[in-house]
Amino acid sequence: MNALRLIFASSIAASLSVVFVVLITITAELNAPLKGLLTNLTGHHWVSKSILSFALYLVVLFLGYLFFRNVDARKVQRGIVFVLWSAVIGTAAILFFYTGHHVGWY
Repeated sequence: MNALRLIFASSIAASLSVVFVVLITITAELNAPLKGLLTNLTGHHWVSKSILSFALYLVVLFLGYLFFRNVDARKVQRGIVFVLWSAVIGTAAILFFYTGHHVGWY
């Protein structure tokens, strides 16, 4: 097992999982049927989002490890920076959304 490939694939998978959670969280808050569907899957919408995001992570990790061949330390560094920025921007997006939702901007 190539550790650099695994780390790079994991960083891409984590970034996509962050984007997925942000998008599905905002969409489900604005779309009651989607939130209901998520609730019906496991009993609570956050549990469903967690399971779906973990499944997405595993699939992208597996596919990324298969398809990313020439991974060096520079690519790994960029992948880690990408996942950190994804987390920061995702956190800001959810914070902005819920703040706006609370104060009645939409």
